[in-house]
Amino acid sequence: MIQPNKIAILALTQIGAELARKLQALLTQQVQVVLPDKLATKNEIGYAHGQFKVSLAQAFTDNEAIICIMATGIVVRSLAPMIQDKTCDPAVLVLDERGRHVISLLSGHVGGANALATQVGRVLQADPVITTATDTEGVQALDVLAKQLNAWYPEFKTNTKWINGRLAAGKPVALWIDTPFKSLFLNTKGFTIVDSLTAADPRIPIIAVTDRLLTEKREQLIPVIPRLDVLGIGCRKNVTNDMMLSAFSEFCQQEQLAWHAIGQLASIEKKAHESAIHELAATLHVPVHFYSAAQLQASSRRYPQSAFVQKTVGIGNVACSAADYASGSPVVTPRFARHEVTLALGRIQKIEMSE
Repeated sequence: MIQPNKIAILALTQIGAELARKLQALLTQQVQVVLPDKLATKNEIGYAHGQFKVSLAQAFTDNEAIICIMATGIVVRSLAPMIQDKTCDPAVLVLDERGRHVISLLSGHVGGANALATQVGRVLQADPVITTATDTEGVQALDVLAKQLNAWYPEFKTNTKWINGRLAAGKPVALWIDTPFKSLFLNTKGFTIVDSLTAADPRIPIIAVTDRLLTEKREQLIPVIPRLDVLGIGCRKNVTNDMMLSAFSEFCQQEQLAWHAIGQLASIEKKAHESAIHELAATLHVPVHFYSAAQLQASSRRYPQSAFVQKTVGIGNVACSAADYASGSPVVTPRFARHEVTLALGRIQKIEMSE
């Protein structure tokens, strides 16, 4: 499971404060302790304006997870006005001040509360209280499976409820995993693994994990698209947005690539001013990273060289070397050149996974 990295621990009493400090020392993530002013040390945060609810609201906004050492009722009543949606709310855990029980209260799957509760339970030797149906039944959940790959799938809430409900009830759900992603899965409990889309019973839903465009027409087919692909980009100076978008569209068509699979863009620092690259990143809702020629030098040597590109930017190619460097692996497509733009695709091969 994926675990939150930025965590705030809030407590109300002296005993709770001691547990908060103990837990902070045991966790490997970035942890901030937030306490009443009279209990907070110089390395801890006192409640804003002396008010617990104000500090809780701030922690809710600023952190990936909140651990509250207090009564569950206090947390529920205080959080009620802040809760928005499972796709954006942070994980929320509640502990008793003796550290015997750790409750996954909010954002169990997408926010990582279940995984964090399991971690906290392990380090404190406490009992994790997890009530989501798939976890209770010991099966994998669609949204957890997707989050581990930073994946996208359509109609998130509807399909999550539908598929997780079937899995929790022991009803069949087929799972096909495209070759590049097979080694990334440790837990597929509850799913029926199939070797191809055509091998699945057409009467049951099938989850297809792939970064490719699917041509199969099935009513119960849900594509889960890992966002692990890195698009390396090179271009001539002042290339237009239309040229960049046209090149990208034609590249995806040629490679039968689902555009949702692009998790980030990469190029050389000398192209950081190119508005077309930033516009494509905005269109795809992904970050863009620029690297120096020195950083890309070793990756560049693995691919065909251009004397002109070498003279212009200091290395013999840009798209391939940027995709290679940013993904940490050799490119998985040939260099593509169209509309004064060059593109190449890298794929992140190593991600942290747990059962």
